[in-house]
Amino acid sequence: MADDGPQAGRRRGPRPRHTRRQVIEAAVAIADTEGLDAVTIRAVAARLGAGAMSLYSYVPDKQALVYDMVEQVSEELELPAQPSGDWRADLRGLARQQRALLHRHPWLIEALSHRQPLGPATLAYLEFTLAVLEPAGLDAGAVLESMALLNGFVINLVRSELADRDAARTDPALAAEAGERLRLLLESGRYPRFAAALADGGEPGIDLGEHFDRLVDRVLDGLIRPG
Repeated sequence: MADDGPQAGRRRGPRPRHTRRQVIEAAVAIADTEGLDAVTIRAVAARLGAGAMSLYSYVPDKQALVYDMVEQVSEELELPAQPSGDWRADLRGLARQQRALLHRHPWLIEALSHRQPLGPATLAYLEFTLAVLEPAGLDAGAVLESMALLNGFVINLVRSELADRDAARTDPALAAEAGERLRLLLESGRYPRFAAALADGGEPGIDLGEHFDRLVDRVLDGLIRPG
């Protein structure tokens, strides 16, 4: 007679040595220090002291692992229990947190995708932003589109910051050389409007981090117009 009790569907064999979260944490640690390309099932297994085949009982492939990694580090965003009532301040605060998260985990820039499954951390973020912008009178679609554009801005800003940092490390003379090249081009007289913009206080290469809040406000001004 078949056993239809609660034990019937239990998987037989030895109990897993690790939790799924431990597997994901090991993958995040590898990505943080070596980059996303270094994350392989074999590398994660080696970090855990496990056999590579045993990890397939936790994740079916690398893409699924990367999705889990993104969801897990997204838990680092500290969302207030309720919006403050100042939507601009709330969104600016979220953008700051996202920037800090990307600097802690630079591999996120490559890993983020519109195909990312919606887990608890991602849904909590979306729920909060919808609540923040509820008084603005925008429909839900406009809010989600606006947040996607703001997220894209933050990602590209951090990408530029990281590229500038890497360039400074590999060739300290690069910035000086670029500045001299720009000076000679402007002295040619072929770019009078840009030269006038610089003379009027414009900056060809601003410190993105120093001006982050101002740049975010410019994006919000263009995206969100409360009704």
